[in-house]
Amino acid sequence: MQFDQPYLAPGQVNLAYGLYPAWRGRGIATRAVRLACLHAAAAGAAQAVIRVDPENVASAAVAGRAGFKRTQGKDDRFDWYVQDLTASA
Repeated sequence: MQFDQPYLAPGQVNLAYGLYPAWRGRGIATRAVRLACLHAAAAGAAQAVIRVDPENVASAAVAGRAGFKRTQGKDDRFDWYVQDLTASA
């Protein structure tokens, strides 16, 4: 979880994740993202952002399963997925 990155707006937090291949496909990353969102909301973040390489279909699927919506971000190299955290705070 990263706060205060130059590409983030005030109140946004960046979430990043990765799993070793043997642990993929079990819902672990999705669960971790959901828990990180709860933590970020408790820390005062209003919106979570996941930036995904457009070719990383599996990572985009994690963002989707965790309830994130694809949106236009500031960085054209990545697809941005965002989730409002104020409803779950």
